[in-house]
Amino acid sequence: MNTDHLRALAAAVDEGTFDAAADALRISGSAFSQRIKALERDVGQVLLTRTVPVGTTAAGDRMLRLARQVTVLEDEARRSLGQGTGARTVLSVAVNADSLATWFVEVLRQAATWDDAVLQLHLEDQEHTHKLLRSGSVIAAITEHPAPVSGCISMELGTMEYHAVAASALLDRYRREDGTVDFGAVPVQDFGTRDNLQRSRLAAWREGQQDGLPQGSGAPVAEPPRHQVPTVGGFNAAVAAGLGWGMIPAGQLPDGVLEGTHPDLVTIPELGQSRVPLHWQRWSAGTEALDRLTAAVQQAARNML
Repeated sequence: MNTDHLRALAAAVDEGTFDAAADALRISGSAFSQRIKALERDVGQVLLTRTVPVGTTAAGDRMLRLARQVTVLEDEARRSLGQGTGARTVLSVAVNADSLATWFVEVLRQAATWDDAVLQLHLEDQEHTHKLLRSGSVIAAITEHPAPVSGCISMELGTMEYHAVAASALLDRYRREDGTVDFGAVPVQDFGTRDNLQRSRLAAWREGQQDGLPQGSGAPVAEPPRHQVPTVGGFNAAVAAGLGWGMIPAGQLPDGVLEGTHPDLVTIPELGQSRVPLHWQRWSAGTEALDRLTAAVQQAARNML
């Protein structure tokens, strides 16, 4: 299989259009189209959707993964033989927002010293990062799934501990006469549509509320207002402002929250904690740059998780 054709496939997905991909490879648009057509003819299937941005078919997903592996391995082999072009190895990694804002920063510090590789980070929830690895969009991922994707290896990193946190003034607005809080009514904050942390804690609270009640006596389930704040800084600031309660990693909590001495924010014992196990999944085929990245990830996780 022609590696130039595989490079064209990866470039089309990365750049979003055939024209941009052709420019990135420094070839004409017609030459680029011919490479894609030749690859599709070789495998006997359509690999790309001619949309903006370019998409992959099911067969294209499988070929994209092969394309990234082949090009990275070829580039590193050429450099080791003194035939490199000077281009840096692209390390595409799927990472969740909370890791990127906390312990993964140490990985970035180490990567800043590398002169032969660049990072391309893809932000996704830890429940879904493995899907990017399976599709070939990335070569490694921070994920909560321990079972390795086909062709990859999985390494345990540690656990991120999340606490249910709210502004005390917000909880006071929904406090009953007996001092308890009606969490079926308190506004909730989600990071995004795939953020399940708040939903799982609220479901656990509801189960606890039903314990001891006669079967079939439960009242209709109340659904609280749900806000969506899709950045780490914005999410934490919105919790502090009283927009809603949310699950915040221990490493992001302001001083005094866990100790109960913060003037405005409190943890919520009724909603408890969540412990999210994290794993590093990466191609089983190693390269020098990928091995170095793996070592940096493992070291950062050991120090902070």
